[in-house]
Amino acid sequence: MKRQWSHLVFPLAVMLILLSACKPTVPSQYLQPDEMEDLMYDFYVSQGMTNNRVGSTDYEHRYNMESVLKKYGLTSAEFDSSLVYYYNHMEQMNVIYTNIQKRLSEEALELGTSEGEVERYTQSASGDTTDVWEGRDQIMLLPIAPYHVAQFTQKADTSFHKGDSFLLTFGSTYMVQSGSRNATVYMAVTYENDSVVSATTTINNTGNTTLRLAACDLKAKKIDGYVYMARRDRSDNQSELCLLMLNHIQLMRFHHHKDENLEKDKEEDKMAVVPVKADTVDSVKRPMRRLGQLNRYKEVKPIKPTITRK
Repeated sequence: MKRQWSHLVFPLAVMLILLSACKPTVPSQYLQPDEMEDLMYDFYVSQGMTNNRVGSTDYEHRYNMESVLKKYGLTSAEFDSSLVYYYNHMEQMNVIYTNIQKRLSEEALELGTSEGEVERYTQSASGDTTDVWEGRDQIMLLPIAPYHVAQFTQKADTSFHKGDSFLLTFGSTYMVQSGSRNATVYMAVTYENDSVVSATTTINNTGNTTLRLAACDLKAKKIDGYVYMARRDRSDNQSELCLLMLNHIQLMRFHHHKDENLEKDKEEDKMAVVPVKADTVDSVKRPMRRLGQLNRYKEVKPIKPTITRK
């Protein structure tokens, strides 16, 4: 039995070696994925502290980045070269970004933040408030095509009703050493009669972004939208770090129920109002008199006081 399988050992070993050799690795002259993740995590945290202060400037962001680079013993040129490499290998950059978001969420929970606060909107037991988002809950954008835009399309199902309203919400974080920050969010709802209602907003700073579409008497057929990160200004340093991170993405659908008691009262009020003809009320339309004509209505003459003389 051993002899029957012995001739397969060598080919299998060669195949395993080849498969391990095919696994993508980062060249040694660049930061390795775990190093890049730690560095970007530290920069994310330091930048978040700066963003929470009113009047933060590009100088502070640049100073934070230089402090982080000094911690890892790197120069700006070394970091920029690694950044260009990961820009050209977005699958690895997405893994790094996913790990960063996971670490941030876990840290927030450890500090006492509830899951509801992390997600901001929770689903109701009745189903009137539901997160219908079908895409990834986190997205990373760069000001470089084709990574500068994220599009989404969702078809409505039987859970959508007439009179629904919609809210797109997510956390937005810029990781920018210096320079411009500009992105646009667009969302449109197509209704059953093919009419379209849309809304837009911009992302210029780190924070929470929301986009709301009010309730409509029609039933939604589909929801489309995108997040577009504009190209950097010519005056910006194109080799500097510039990322837009979107996390905890939610598309909330709200059912709106009419007040049945209020509608019932309105119907009763309509039934209680009986139309009255004008000629049935004597005081509504009084006959006109010509000049000098006596009034046919009885006039009340003033009573003269009587004076008694002694």
